[in-house]
Amino acid sequence: MRKPRKVRKRGQVYIFNEFQDARNYLYLYDSREERRYYFTRSFFQAGVSRKKLCVYAFPRREERYNFSEFFGDDLCEIELIKGNIKMLKEEDLEVFRSELENLQESAQEKGYTGIFLKIDYGKVREEIFDKVLEIEQWIHSAGRLPIASISSFNMNFLNQDAVDSLLRIHDSVVVTTKDGEASVAFFHRSNMKPVYVPRIDVVSSKMMEHAVKKSLRILILSLLKQQPMCGFDIIKSLMHQFNVLLSQGTVYPILYSLEKEGYLKTVVKSDNKTKLYVPTEKAHRYIDQQIKEYILAQEKILDLVSRSIKWE
Repeated sequence: MRKPRKVRKRGQVYIFNEFQDARNYLYLYDSREERRYYFTRSFFQAGVSRKKLCVYAFPRREERYNFSEFFGDDLCEIELIKGNIKMLKEEDLEVFRSELENLQESAQEKGYTGIFLKIDYGKVREEIFDKVLEIEQWIHSAGRLPIASISSFNMNFLNQDAVDSLLRIHDSVVVTTKDGEASVAFFHRSNMKPVYVPRIDVVSSKMMEHAVKKSLRILILSLLKQQPMCGFDIIKSLMHQFNVLLSQGTVYPILYSLEKEGYLKTVVKSDNKTKLYVPTEKAHRYIDQQIKEYILAQEKILDLVSRSIKWE
């Protein structure tokens, strides 16, 4: 008797956008999982589209993701750990710095407008963390060509002081864990002194998805009040901000309903292809009222549920 064929489970597509030039992202993880791969690939895609040289630095060959098939000559790879010792050493970091300086020079000669660097430090020993921090600060201030970077660390090898130090010098942070639970927290450093270090709270993907879907109508109205968008842009924006991927079948029925109710109209962009949703004249007061009522309702709900727990 033939055994039933196993159905391969389809992975989700993670959409990240709006990577900015000369901005520095911190990525904390505890395993080799797909979310880290897709985030990096999206980062490199953004770099290539802006005529940047993409540089991928990884600890050892066996810990490398394969991006070369996608980006060809626009991608350079650097293996950080030299020799037979499997942990990162200070000498390795000095060699890396020299290699990156050479790449800056050659990238400029080839007409690239900057560098998109993904560096995965892997398991960083406490003894060399100060050197890692020094390299990070140099990357963030490197001259010649602007560098946008994602710096990845295995969080199991970082103590609290190390995490605090990294948070102080990065613009944005992403945290993922091996069981698929994730928190994506994007923040921007303030120019005010002293530097504010944000608290990172981890929310399960399941809980975040539930909250976004329950509030989807008001989220869509809020996004469209800020600027006209097509349905796909709404999906990308919600993915970027909440790490929740919604299907077109979830978003478009709400758009059609709001259009039928007279709160949205559609306009076609100059490319004659993309249809944007725009609030109508009567919608502005309605949206303001809906948002105010939503905030009041959420405040009441939060007041009730927060009484039952004690925050650390």
